[in-house]
Amino acid sequence: MAVKALRSWVRAVDARDAAALLRLHRELWFDHDGRGGMPASTDEQVWLGYGEILERQLAHRDGRRVPNGSFEGKLGHLVGEWDGRVVGQVEIYLDRFGWDPRTPHVAELRSLIVTRDSRGVGLGASLVREAAAASRLRAGSSTIVAAEVLARNEALAFYDRLGFRTLERLTAIAGARAPSGYKVAPAAVEDAGELSVLDHEARLRRQRWGDPRFDPAPTSIGGDLVRMIADGLALDEAQRSTEPGRVREELLARDARGRALAAGYLVASPLGPPFAPVMRAEIARLAADPDDPRALEAAHALVAHAWHRVSALGARELLVRTPFLDPVGASMAELESSRPFSWILAAPASTILRRATKP
Repeated sequence: MAVKALRSWVRAVDARDAAALLRLHRELWFDHDGRGGMPASTDEQVWLGYGEILERQLAHRDGRRVPNGSFEGKLGHLVGEWDGRVVGQVEIYLDRFGWDPRTPHVAELRSLIVTRDSRGVGLGASLVREAAAASRLRAGSSTIVAAEVLARNEALAFYDRLGFRTLERLTAIAGARAPSGYKVAPAAVEDAGELSVLDHEARLRRQRWGDPRFDPAPTSIGGDLVRMIADGLALDEAQRSTEPGRVREELLARDARGRALAAGYLVASPLGPPFAPVMRAEIARLAADPDDPRALEAAHALVAHAWHRVSALGARELLVRTPFLDPVGASMAELESSRPFSWILAAPASTILRRATKP
């Protein structure tokens, strides 16, 4: 059931909350901007328009004050009150990354904030606990809760107390030199076989490093994996001309002998309100054998190619997402032009429910 204490109350969002959410979102994104996150817009008209978007989004909600009422499809939304004022909120995106029945659902926490003058009373923990309870009720007992936390953020200690551990890192790169002897280009459908090998090996490493969010890697490479990758390449190719200003493509790095040694999925698109009109660019999946020095060089060549590609489109930085224990990702973090951007943390919903302290 929803959390109710002496002066605090966590409930499902409803149409009454649009003005409060606008205030909270504004505080959150300007705070993130100051900590090195994506830049928030300084245009008042942008914020007025964003407020209208929030009003439309909330207008149809019925405001049921029970955990399962906080979800609408995959999207959940909770607010926290203190002395009758909405002073906190968290959004939830519930998904499942695979088909294996052992693979848990993942509840991604988004835009978690308690306004500065209402912190220290336990409302943040109540929001996370209620999000975990609502997600678990909707998806099942094996649900995992995940959150992205900026590198320059004291909230890391908050999540640590709730039982979260680090699964991934995002490194921001603002320049890169390509090692010589490698060729990087978008992958074609006929490259699906080589990509399946790189993808399978990356899955095995991620499994060994203890990331529970995805299907267990199969013992061998099958035709289904090759076909799935080929279908994805074909879809990206078909959509390339229909999405101006956006990039979605698999990059493949080969050595001088033509061997495929590294792969990475590059995505880039302009940010919408309430952010400043900048390009967000990310390598969402980087695959290379960390024990092979040539593969490590190929990964650096791929990142340099991606950086030059997106910087020409106006991106200020390229984010590179890698498993936290991946030596390839650690090597990216050592580049002179890089900085830690954020970490992806996760915890089983059951752990959060045990650890979260009631306000």
